[in-house]
Amino acid sequence: MEVVAPMAETGSVSELVRRFDELQGSVKRSKPFVIGPRKLTYGELFDRVGRLTTLYANLGLEPGDRVVIASKDDLTVITLFMSLLRNGLTAVLLNPRVTPRELRTLVEAADAKALAIDADIIAGAGLAEAVRGDASVIEIGSDAPAAGRSVLAKVTSAFRSGDAGGSRHLALLEGLAPAERMPADVPDSTAAYILFTSGTTSRPKGVEITHRNLAAQMATFVRQYGFDEHTRLLNVLPLYHADGIIQGPVLAFTAGASVIRPFPFRVDRLPELLDTVYALRVTHFVTVPSVLTLAANLGEQYFDSFVTEDFRFVVSTAAHLDESLWAGFEERFRTQIVNVYGLTETVCESHYCGPDDSTRRIGTIGKPVDCEARIVDEEGRDVSVGEIGELVLRGDNVAKGYFKMPEETAAVLRDGWFYTGDLAQVDDEGFYRIVGRKKNVIICGGLNVYPEDVTSVLRGMPGVLDAVTFAMDDDVWGERVVSCVVPEPGRTVVEQEIVERFLEIASREILPREIHILDDLPRGPAGKVIIDELKEIVNGVRRDGGGGKDGGVAEKVYALAAQNFRSPVDDLSPDSNPENTEGWTSLAHIDFLLSLETEFAVTMTPRDIMSIKTMRDVTKVVEEKLAAP
Repeated sequence: MEVVAPMAETGSVSELVRRFDELQGSVKRSKPFVIGPRKLTYGELFDRVGRLTTLYANLGLEPGDRVVIASKDDLTVITLFMSLLRNGLTAVLLNPRVTPRELRTLVEAADAKALAIDADIIAGAGLAEAVRGDASVIEIGSDAPAAGRSVLAKVTSAFRSGDAGGSRHLALLEGLAPAERMPADVPDSTAAYILFTSGTTSRPKGVEITHRNLAAQMATFVRQYGFDEHTRLLNVLPLYHADGIIQGPVLAFTAGASVIRPFPFRVDRLPELLDTVYALRVTHFVTVPSVLTLAANLGEQYFDSFVTEDFRFVVSTAAHLDESLWAGFEERFRTQIVNVYGLTETVCESHYCGPDDSTRRIGTIGKPVDCEARIVDEEGRDVSVGEIGELVLRGDNVAKGYFKMPEETAAVLRDGWFYTGDLAQVDDEGFYRIVGRKKNVIICGGLNVYPEDVTSVLRGMPGVLDAVTFAMDDDVWGERVVSCVVPEPGRTVVEQEIVERFLEIASREILPREIHILDDLPRGPAGKVIIDELKEIVNGVRRDGGGGKDGGVAEKVYALAAQNFRSPVDDLSPDSNPENTEGWTSLAHIDFLLSLETEFAVTMTPRDIMSIKTMRDVTKVVEEKLAAP
């Protein structure tokens, strides 16, 4: 593939494009890039990127144009993202499991020139009014061959000019020749990707990361972590989050390394995931604190999982890492955890606690690397050492801003400094600690949930007079989303009804883990809801057990499953499992087990947890424990 000579311009050319071309000429084509159920070599990646470059040219896409990606297939997402990056096109990564309403909101906000979306998602999304008139839609997987190979099956103009039945033509990658030329003049000011923080509001906020931002973060990662072509990085975090796509495939590619994604994460498969470390010679594991909590509870037979000749350290990201978990994990598993801090607006990270001794102190987020950090008061003045203030950052890794939202951008980017909204303090040796948050966001297992979005959905429901959403501490997930709802006078509202209506509007990921129906919300003199009093009310309901003590063991088990999976009891059967039950997610699975322990006064051992594959298994385990002397 020939690279076009750079055009004369005032800005710098993307270092990511340079790195892509450098690797294309140096790395072995047979070397694995993605290791998983379906392997992708570097040679296959370069070939597919070349064919996609031809496709983009045929569609009239030019550097800077936006392309939406929404797919459940890892290899498709990775290939598309890397091809867009190389061509200077801006990837807009969306969660493929959002509701049709959220998808339409996000697609409209993206204002994209092309969309690559799973065919089954397109079928039920009703995108006609959300897609711009000149956009092309790439249907993913609709003509996938029997072997299950990932393909980009069709390109359609069905949504142009509002014509829902327009023409479509096959554009299988196998029918496209790799491009003879690829753009080499992509300015580093070009937006590399956009990640939206929410799709439930009418104006979703999209974080815009440039090639310069991303290249700066990659350079820091490679140097700080010591990554090279021998690195084998295990990361099973979702690819529509920065910690999944950037600290996974993009980081591995930049280092000329391999990324390992053996299967989507599921609680009952955690032992398999740990076995992967030895079997696939993993060198680094990027994960979140909730997964470390689960691993620590598996038992001593797994404590040697990271004791191999190849393994270096664990990277804990996306949420607060409890100091006791941190120290205990390192002692039991005999490996180091590198605790990092950052936000979507800083690509991924700004602070690193390890792996080098100079930045490492357990209980802190370490020190800023390749960026500047300050702690300031309400007026933006530096506070003294040890005092609490807002953490502000400045560096090449700080985002350009929020897509088409100048006011929101100006609110957080002031005089070159990004105001994180996190409250922090720094000691006299330069180690930082996060002590709280100014901005209203709940972090549940590494997922950011904005309570205003949840409350907005609840307040818009028929029969609901008022609602409020807040965070409560959770030993496993760090925080859990809790909502309290007040019905309209004379109306009866039940939790299951709220859940069903919620899922018609918003994604299951932001569905509250607890919903409490109250007669009123406690308020202060100014009318503001008193959250601390609400938390006391919720804790009181928890202590009382919430009722449901009558009935047999199976009846109680199914009732708890319905509550935790947010699923009608009638939809559950003995054969229900995480694969065929939509709400049976990793988070819900843990909540379910904890609720079983509370309801039946039993303790779930690691063996019990691993044996539970179906609802039949759950009932059997509980009955055996209750029958034991």
